[in-house]
Amino acid sequence: MTSFVRKTNNLTMGKLPSLEAMRVFEVAGRHQSYSRAAEELHVSHGAVSQRIRQLEERLGVVLFQRAGHRMELTSSGRRLHAQVSRSLAELTMALAAVSSSGVGAEVTVSVLPVMATRWLMPRLPKFNQRYPRIRISVRSDRQLANFRSDRVDIALRLGSGTWKGLKVSWLMDEEVFPVCSPHYNDGHFRKDPSSFADERLLIDPNVPWAAWFKSAGIRVDGKIAGNSFSDANLLIEAAINGQGLALARRSCTRSDLLSGRLVCLSEHSYRLPVSHFMVYPPSLETNGPAMAFRDWLLAEAAGT
Repeated sequence: MTSFVRKTNNLTMGKLPSLEAMRVFEVAGRHQSYSRAAEELHVSHGAVSQRIRQLEERLGVVLFQRAGHRMELTSSGRRLHAQVSRSLAELTMALAAVSSSGVGAEVTVSVLPVMATRWLMPRLPKFNQRYPRIRISVRSDRQLANFRSDRVDIALRLGSGTWKGLKVSWLMDEEVFPVCSPHYNDGHFRKDPSSFADERLLIDPNVPWAAWFKSAGIRVDGKIAGNSFSDANLLIEAAINGQGLALARRSCTRSDLLSGRLVCLSEHSYRLPVSHFMVYPPSLETNGPAMAFRDWLLAEAAGT
């Protein structure tokens, strides 16, 4: 961190980068893509690239480096991005706190059941502690929310990121990998992926085992059978209870892995063709409390 600190210590208050430049950097770093950042900010790819280049020149450090089709943050870029994400979220909250609309305000968020239970709910106390005047109403549903008739402010969705007429912010990609309870089969379980098809498999129809086996280069003869669960929460609970092997979503099983309720059976993961996004109507951008919650969500996703 020393080189980064030495560079930024030379900046005077009059020469600090603009808030706009920081916002462009935050979005580009979160997406690891100038193109996605341009889409979210409604500017051209060239405008994002120019802002980042100007910021790098002002700071005297390289913030991004190309890796294939992605623009990855450098070590200096990662340090700065973490600080900028937190600072922008805190600034939005501070502005909402002093606005009249921030008193007793409520933000309604629609979210998939598994994301509500295993990703959003464990994090909400941090938001409540930092901004106690905003009440969060969580609506858990597998159906897409209708922002008008359902009176929803913000929705977390899993998809391709194309929802016309809505502001769309990428939160995180999703990948799955095989897990089971440490007590499955009395603790006698194999970690050879080629043997998983012979075990008791737990199936999520939206996350097929066939795709994982194929991505791992494993040929499976015959139909993959096992108990099926339409709710990912039930699938994870069945795995925790030792009922079989499941494909777990990385976004939703971190605490279960850290606590030892689940164990990972293979280092190979399969990237789903969909990602997690936050969507909301453009008119919501004048709602201070909702924007505070939006920026907090973005910061949480960036730190996941």
